[in-house]
Amino acid sequence: MREKLELSKIGSLESGFAWPVDPGRGITAYFHDKDYPFNYIFSHPAIDIRTPQGTPIRAAGSGYVARAKNNGYGYNYVMLIHDKDFSTVYGHVSRILVKENTYVKQGDVIALSGGLPGTLGAGRLTTGAHLHFEVRLNSAPVDPLKYLP
Repeated sequence: MREKLELSKIGSLESGFAWPVDPGRGITAYFHDKDYPFNYIFSHPAIDIRTPQGTPIRAAGSGYVARAKNNGYGYNYVMLIHDKDFSTVYGHVSRILVKENTYVKQGDVIALSGGLPGTLGAGRLTTGAHLHFEVRLNSAPVDPLKYLP
């Protein structure tokens, strides 16, 4: 059985999550988006935020780095564990700047964005530079827009 992290050591979500990158360039895919180009494979469990390749990605909330997965030219991602049974996933990252089992504060830079086809961290299912951002509650994906300002 996996030991539950002590909540007193994880940042509070009372103020909610912050945007991990500037959303001003737009959202290119929404949570369970019917127009998602890879719907024939799976339902999109996140939002995709358009951002230039190499943009700093900031922790949406304070917490522990549960996964910092570097798959080379495959799908690279970082997963943070927060309090109140929340976690966040930052996908298609071109460079990971944190290590697993370390604590980060909301706003800390944890990775650099990617997503350009054929680049580090992009993986096979991408059409352009963006951040794939998931919010999970009790391990199940939920709509990130419900938790962002």
